[in-house]
Amino acid sequence: MIAYLEGKLIEKNPTLLILEVNGVGYAVNIPVSTYGSLVETGQMVKILTYQHVREDELKLYGFSTKPEKELFELLIAVNGVGPRMALSILSCISVQEFQRSVLQEDLDVLTAISGVGKKKAQRLIVELKEKLGKVDLGERKDLREEEAILTPAVDEAALALMSLGYTKVDARRALEKVTNQANEALPVEELIKRVLKYTK
Repeated sequence: MIAYLEGKLIEKNPTLLILEVNGVGYAVNIPVSTYGSLVETGQMVKILTYQHVREDELKLYGFSTKPEKELFELLIAVNGVGPRMALSILSCISVQEFQRSVLQEDLDVLTAISGVGKKKAQRLIVELKEKLGKVDLGERKDLREEEAILTPAVDEAALALMSLGYTKVDARRALEKVTNQANEALPVEELIKRVLKYTK
């Protein structure tokens, strides 16, 4: 099992990178979250990897952080979730937000993930809730703190943003960032205004 690779980044795109290690080029499948944290091509980089072996294929999956890799391994152990869907989930939602959504059984957030319908979301909750409650996948806020952010004004702003084309996940992320930066409670109009400015 290849636990990690360290070498020169030869090529990168949002779903795949090529890493040269001791003269050998490795093609590594990655989520968008990992792509966003990569160095420029030509520089040295270390990537945590998971080696997936089947009768008809051998693929490497890479991650920039340990929580990403750990969640990937938990996801592919779920019935009906393969490596491709696991990468899609990691590309659509942060590790901490996914963990929170499963623990709170938030179907709205889970079904907003590309490829995850209601039945799949329910299966993720059933199979992962207990496991995710026992592991630390990074900076996970106390759930009461997370809930405290969702004031009526924030909820109303989220609905307005969704009517403008935002997914619920993106609206929540943007509103959380805006509320964290503000030193006071903001009205709905100001919340929306700041999110639109932030996401331009």
